[in-house]
Amino acid sequence: MKERKHKKIKIAIITIITVILLWVIYDFTPLIKVPLANKIYGTSKCTLYNRDNTKSELTILLNDKEHPIIGGCAFTKWNCKLCYRGGESSTTIIPKLCDRCAKITNRCAQCAKLKEKE
Repeated sequence: MKERKHKKIKIAIITIITVILLWVIYDFTPLIKVPLANKIYGTSKCTLYNRDNTKSELTILLNDKEHPIIGGCAFTKWNCKLCYRGGESSTTIIPKLCDRCAKITNRCAQCAKLKEKE
């Protein structure tokens, strides 16, 4: 009877450790997140990070539909589309990706398009 209990405990511990390891590997691995982000959002470039320097800054900001500068005043909950981590914004302007996923995939958090290679 004790042996069966010990065996069940060992299996539970191994399962928990395996789940934690898989979660950490998924959460910090660009090999998984980059192809997923490319599949969801494509490979187009972000207009904010790939600016045309011949235009004025005000013209760029006013014509940019993906990076609004004015939002409503309301607390808005949002989830990252890659890792499903949640967050809360104090305006109605919410990002598509969390900061961690945006950094791993080299994408703009607001519009989820590719930044220029650095």
